[in-house]
Amino acid sequence: PMLVKSGELAIIPVKGVIGSGLTELEKMMGAVDVDDVEEMLEEAERDPGVEHIIFDFDSPGGTVTGVEELANKIRDVGKPTMAYTDSEMASAAYWLGSQADRVVASPSATVGSVGVYMAIPDMSKLYESQGVRMVVIKSSGSPLKGAGIEGTSLSDEQMADLQASVDGIHEDFKAAIRAKRKMVADSALRGQVFSGKQAAAQGLVTGLADSFSKALASF
Repeated sequence: PMLVKSGELAIIPVKGVIGSGLTELEKMMGAVDVDDVEEMLEEAERDPGVEHIIFDFDSPGGTVTGVEELANKIRDVGKPTMAYTDSEMASAAYWLGSQADRVVASPSATVGSVGVYMAIPDMSKLYESQGVRMVVIKSSGSPLKGAGIEGTSLSDEQMADLQASVDGIHEDFKAAIRAKRKMVADSALRGQVFSGKQAAAQGLVTGLADSFSKALASF
């Protein structure tokens, strides 16, 4: 997807799973790179003919890398901004969209999923059933090293460290939302998803519009 300029408007598509440093093949398969979104944003900011910037979202979220930094850039844009979705603006996508001046969704869109997770498969029992025991030798002063190596289980200390990391990112996510969306209740930031109509009631979005054209007309 490319930046679209129409009169005083710049429309930035954010469509697909969000990642950073993606290959061309990954982007061809529908993923979106935060670096590409940032480039489109910078072009829209530089263009004196662009007075309003709209982010068109259709994304379930993605990886954390680069999202906080891009969200900060969206929050600090010197031109009026709006985020719109008539499909999905969830997780990392909502982190980005929430930083626009206005956040608009269709009533049936999916919005929210304010949370962070990390999935590490514990395959130690499978290895054991095959007669294999994974032995990890690491420096004595780095007990947190090697967390998640295939065939091993996480130690309690590794688990606590990873939990703290995930919790820290979640706190950053919530802080970013609260900095821009003052009316959001803590109860709406627990990882659940909402319809656009429900999200409006929770303060996650600032308005409802049945279509992109209607959202533009209200901007």
